[in-house]
Amino acid sequence: MTQGNLDFLAPLFEIGESLTDKGSERVGFGLGEIGASSSLAQDDVGMDGYNTSSIVMHAIGAALDHALTLQLLVTRARVVTNAAPWTLLRGVIEPSSVAVWILDDSNRKHRQERALRVWHHDLAERGKWEDDLGFVPQSPALNGRARAAQLITIANNLGLRPQALNTKFTYSDAVAYAAEAVSMPRGTGRARWRETSAFAHGRTWPLLRLSEPESAERIRGGYILTLTLSENDLKPAAEFATALLERALMDYAAAAGGE
Repeated sequence: MTQGNLDFLAPLFEIGESLTDKGSERVGFGLGEIGASSSLAQDDVGMDGYNTSSIVMHAIGAALDHALTLQLLVTRARVVTNAAPWTLLRGVIEPSSVAVWILDDSNRKHRQERALRVWHHDLAERGKWEDDLGFVPQSPALNGRARAAQLITIANNLGLRPQALNTKFTYSDAVAYAAEAVSMPRGTGRARWRETSAFAHGRTWPLLRLSEPESAERIRGGYILTLTLSENDLKPAAEFATALLERALMDYAAAAGGE
């Protein structure tokens, strides 16, 4: 893939630029304060520190981080490899989808359940990390699995459905929901996400499916193909990532507003 015409990335880069505070030693993302009487502040009540706002802000921050890195790769380093742009767009699509999936529901209990489900997933993954390293937190600190179990008590205290937390969290579901929120069919949104994930994981199918064959050389047992992957193939995923990040920021602004 070449530098080519990557103007379709400009809207995504503009979002990142508008929210980026670039200091000499760090980069910060300014999402603004959460109003004390805002919907998002009320979503945090009773969550015992496992706040809805924390999940959402970390998700949007991660999306912006990946968007900024893609901008630096394209405009500063001026290097466009086959896999990296797709991988970075995946880093925009997934967390933006999580933020939209949580915030876009009009029911507070549903938003809290979804936030706690992400927390439950995170803590279970932390538990696996601890197992891999043989890491045991020093008492009175708790390991990931013990903290995940605490979330059931929080859910009960809030009158939430404990089974909602135990339902497996998947990015495919979050992406499908978020796709509908930006007026895209669920299947189309998932397809854009699967393309980016496949490139990130070094799978062959998206390269074969999206590229154009240029030549073939016969060898023992098969052929060596020369394939060209056009930068235009990146455009649908980039537009989807941009729409999701825009929606996540819009939902956040609406939820966080208020004194």
